[in-house]
Amino acid sequence: MRTISDKQGLTLKAATRRSVDMAGGGDALQHVTRVRASYLSKCGSAGEDNADKYLPIDVATEADMEAGSPIILTAMADILGYCVLPIIEGSDLPIGVAPPTHKDLTHLNRELMDVVRIFGDALDDDHVDGREKKEITREIDEAIKALRALQQRIGGAA
Repeated sequence: MRTISDKQGLTLKAATRRSVDMAGGGDALQHVTRVRASYLSKCGSAGEDNADKYLPIDVATEADMEAGSPIILTAMADILGYCVLPIIEGSDLPIGVAPPTHKDLTHLNRELMDVVRIFGDALDDDHVDGREKKEITREIDEAIKALRALQQRIGGAA
């Protein structure tokens, strides 16, 4: 008998879909990993015929790296009762990382406003359907990515 529940398995599959999507889709990701787009799709599918297919750990790592955010890793940590935090290298900026600019703040603002806009649109009918939930989640992932990028540019968290 498996240790993870069906719900946890679906959580991993949803994280896989989001990570692959943020990485540019299966067609793009297949060129920087060892599996084909069709298998990436099967690993993200919640269909019964793909219930036992999950990304290998190295491919999941590559998907998150290409996505620019630890989407699958965070889902795994949540299931285990942990949280993912960035490594803080100290208060100084890492070599090669430029300090934040107004352009970074504008980008962050745009990503955050995308979340507010898409969420507001979804709430217009007082119901968030599956498609809207997917769109909201994607925008939240993009905003988190922008926040993490800005956090890295200031040298980590205080």
